[in-house]
Amino acid sequence: MFSHLCMKYIFFLLAIATIVTGIPLEETRNLTLEETQNLSLSRRSVFCPDPHYPVLINAFCRTRNIIAYNCESDVFPGTYSINDVQCHPSRTCVDFIRPDNSEPYAVCMSNANKEEWNSDGTGGTLCTDAGAFKVDKKVLSFGMTTYDRNSNPVQVKSMDAYVGNSDIVLRPSYNQNHYSKIYTNYEAGQPIKFCFAVGSSAFVTAVAGILIWS
Repeated sequence: MFSHLCMKYIFFLLAIATIVTGIPLEETRNLTLEETQNLSLSRRSVFCPDPHYPVLINAFCRTRNIIAYNCESDVFPGTYSINDVQCHPSRTCVDFIRPDNSEPYAVCMSNANKEEWNSDGTGGTLCTDAGAFKVDKKVLSFGMTTYDRNSNPVQVKSMDAYVGNSDIVLRPSYNQNHYSKIYTNYEAGQPIKFCFAVGSSAFVTAVAGILIWS
């Protein structure tokens, strides 16, 4: 069963999000010009407030609630400064990549727009319920980050996502604490699900979401 929710939020700038049950989505094509620019790397950014380091290179989840923005000097290329930005309490950090840039880029996903599930102590593979879009999507970015009890990113045995009834796997990641893949030419109705395996009895929480680029 699918449901659709549109909500407005402010995290520096306005964006529009669309939800399908089991598949959290942040839709970039409806963002304002300013927000779209902030999602592009190698640009002067509000997330790099130090005038000596104004160019945003990448961003990663430092903790469940903090994004670390890696900012570069425009005068001395190759020198950097890290700017930590707290997510809103109703948001969680998820690591992504974009279709036009392989540099990591983290996003504070609203709690309503993410999928979150915990390990069960067996170390085996655990997956979300499958969900699907009702319309075609040209480019999707899948993101997932795993956290320990202290809200710090933690390495797990494997992470992956599946698309379609034939369970097309999007190249799993091994021994990482984050996962992001680009999927092109999504066809309406194809089910999507995320999976991870801890590989031990440790308690781990996985947080996943999807960015729509076109």
